[in-house]
Amino acid sequence: MGNVVNFNTANLKLVIEYDGKNYSGWQRQKKLKSIQQTIEDALSVLFPGEKITIMGAGRTDAGVHAYGQAANFRVCKAKYNSFDKNKLIYSLNALLPDDILIKKLKLVPDDFNSRFAAKSREYIYKITRFRKAIDREQLYFIKYDIDLDKAKDFCKVISGLHSFKSLCKNKTDKHHFNCNVMKVDIIKRKNGVLEFKIVANRFLHSMVRAIIGAMLKVSSGKMSLNEFIQKFKKGDQIKTQYVPSNALFLSKVNY
Repeated sequence: MGNVVNFNTANLKLVIEYDGKNYSGWQRQKKLKSIQQTIEDALSVLFPGEKITIMGAGRTDAGVHAYGQAANFRVCKAKYNSFDKNKLIYSLNALLPDDILIKKLKLVPDDFNSRFAAKSREYIYKITRFRKAIDREQLYFIKYDIDLDKAKDFCKVISGLHSFKSLCKNKTDKHHFNCNVMKVDIIKRKNGVLEFKIVANRFLHSMVRAIIGAMLKVSSGKMSLNEFIQKFKKGDQIKTQYVPSNALFLSKVNY
């Protein structure tokens, strides 16, 4: 927020769905294929001569998917106005590969920033105890039993405002490690899939994957809840796995 108003540019917001399997993550990287770069390349075809940079609401890791990633970019207002607004989203999707879909595109106020204006972000992680043929590439298959009640008790512990220094990869942060977990739960779907959902104001690098690894350790009896609580509250390193990224989805960005 706080940007200087530019009456010569249009600020456009995107809502994006993507399968992250074939990408190095959201953020543009040298010599690696990213979601951001792929969309920017398509936009440069629609708006030749424009240097377009997309600001994403969340930097998803390699292999992570999204149902509702949000992003915004600026483009020359005259060029934007020359487009049939109803056809712009279709033209953009026609240029994108099948594993990236622009679900919505709309004009937003000039000072809107998809990252800094976001109130919260919602992630979903999908776990299965049973082998699957369909959708197996977007599920995390575990071979051991977990206690759903213990998993829910774990969720209660991490709910609220806490430091998540012990459950992320970046051990230094220029701001702080505090995150406000507004909602967190795990439920069993009719198809047997366990769906872990977490909503927070911000997420640290690989934080969701570390949280789920710790939850599985506690709910399978490999670590007691009390031991986790003691280490979590002290900010001590918690030895746990970072679960695979293939079953993680950025579900929604709330404004």
